[in-house]
Amino acid sequence: MRSFQVIFLLPFLSLINPDAGFCQKKKDQFLISIYGPPPAKLLNDAQYKVIKDAHVDIIFNIGPGVNHNKEGNLATLDMAQKHGLKVYTYDGRINQGDAKIKEMVNDFKGHPALGGYYITDEPDTARLQSAVELQKKVKALDPSKDAYINHLPDWAIDDKENYEHSFLPRYINGVGKENLNYLAYDNYPYKRKQKLEKTYFNNLEIIRRVGLKYNVKTSSCLQSFGMGFKGVVELRRPNADEIRMNVYSNLAYGVKNAVWYTYYTQDNVNPEVMAMYKSVIDSVGVKTDMYEPFQKMNAEMKQLGKTLINLDAVEVYHTGDSLWLGTRLPPDHFIAKVSDKKAQTILSRFTDKASGQQYLMVVNRDFNKSQPLTIQLHGSVKTVKEISKTTGKAVQSVYDPKARTITESFLPGEGKLYALQ
Repeated sequence: MRSFQVIFLLPFLSLINPDAGFCQKKKDQFLISIYGPPPAKLLNDAQYKVIKDAHVDIIFNIGPGVNHNKEGNLATLDMAQKHGLKVYTYDGRINQGDAKIKEMVNDFKGHPALGGYYITDEPDTARLQSAVELQKKVKALDPSKDAYINHLPDWAIDDKENYEHSFLPRYINGVGKENLNYLAYDNYPYKRKQKLEKTYFNNLEIIRRVGLKYNVKTSSCLQSFGMGFKGVVELRRPNADEIRMNVYSNLAYGVKNAVWYTYYTQDNVNPEVMAMYKSVIDSVGVKTDMYEPFQKMNAEMKQLGKTLINLDAVEVYHTGDSLWLGTRLPPDHFIAKVSDKKAQTILSRFTDKASGQQYLMVVNRDFNKSQPLTIQLHGSVKTVKEISKTTGKAVQSVYDPKARTITESFLPGEGKLYALQ
């Protein structure tokens, strides 16, 4: 296990199962999580009301200033229960042998706010088997809860050319897909000097394909922080438009659980070594300018998630003058075409697993400006309804049935979901 500070800063790819024990309902839900909750000094009702008001469901109890011992985890669980939230606990006893692991699980397993256990951080190929065995031990002691492992993103896995057929399948097969609800990862898109991480869409595509292949729901981390070393910005702090594109590009690839990294702003780092830029909540517990878009995007995800939770993203394409790594243009037979071939968009075809109903998501990939878009639909499409971001219901769309077109303006990074008949 790395030092706490390193765990907090490094990107992670994880497999989680918050539905297990999260609620008594059998119906799947689109869940929203935060990493790095308020620290022990801000463990109070006011801070947790702010979290609940932002439509958050799950807290990962790991981050700056968080107490990871038995007492600290129980205090977090108690506070979360008061506000209708769930917690993934992190406890150092996970690495202290079978007796301590059993003791740890017994301390938390009966708490109604428990969602799961944080196991280990970013096992490489050499540690994969031991991580799987540790995860299985915890699952055996508390089968109704998740045992959570962070994994490295694609650039750090052993076989880059054969990624989806090597590390991830070995992990899924080792743990057993029946023990997993989510295949989750993160790859933060917003780099210095207005650059976009070149592997961003490739990572989304890999996770989408593997998730479909193994019939495991997918989860991804959303960037709500900036980071630098020795005064040099490595990841820029995203603005509201960039947050919107981060959200809707993830939804377009079929992600079913969003994990914000990170919620609270670290306040105990030597500025000569590293600089953390304000996240959703600053180091004294005050909302930053990021809170409003964070809250708004969560509200929209929760409403669209009522439909998206039951859909598979079976095809994802990009348009524009230049394509990113891991992306491709839509084929001629695809159900939708963008009239302006230079427009930067993501087009995703979804299918409902139970009914076979077809859906289309259109995303303005440009996070710098709005775009008016005209989408030409296939002749087989007769009617189109938009899924409302405020109610989650199907409402009248701007579809022209004679021209078979949808013509709408999209905010920077905005996506819209349409039900097709």
